[in-house]
Amino acid sequence: MTTPLITLCDAEEQHAPQLFALVNSSRDALGQWLPWVETSQTEAQVREFLQLRACERRLGASRTCLIELDGQPVGVCDLHSISHHDRRAAIGYWLADAYVGRGILPQALQQLLSCAYRELGLYRIEIITAAANLRSCAVAERMGFQQEGVLRGYLYIRDRHWDARIYSLLAHEWQPAA
Repeated sequence: MTTPLITLCDAEEQHAPQLFALVNSSRDALGQWLPWVETSQTEAQVREFLQLRACERRLGASRTCLIELDGQPVGVCDLHSISHHDRRAAIGYWLADAYVGRGILPQALQQLLSCAYRELGLYRIEIITAAANLRSCAVAERMGFQQEGVLRGYLYIRDRHWDARIYSLLAHEWQPAA
């Protein structure tokens, strides 16, 4: 059996139709934990998001990548809130429902971490996720991130405040895939 090829590519404006279709296919599951889903109701809104992220990428403030499985988009991962001075950033990630639980995310995040530590020279990567989002917390922990604490009432999603867990991984703690 062949191993699926997981690659990352910079998310560009022309990816708006594909990205909108992915969000739409998983709107209920994604919307439970990701507040931006409510503002991604049209392809035009997704295009605006991608334009904003392209500007941030040019400024060195973020890097948003499509996760591709054998050349087809299945989700997104990103580095955001990049501080070159402090050598840190945060990571976000999601997959369309049909691709959850297939080992895709760890491979994609390894590639993103390689970019963060090797290409950008960052020292600290953070993940902030809803404490009740057990799947996302499990991803962070499987990737070697250490939970630093709970941010009370940190996220506001679907008219409710949620506690969030903050995780971090320092450059010397990262274990690159073999």
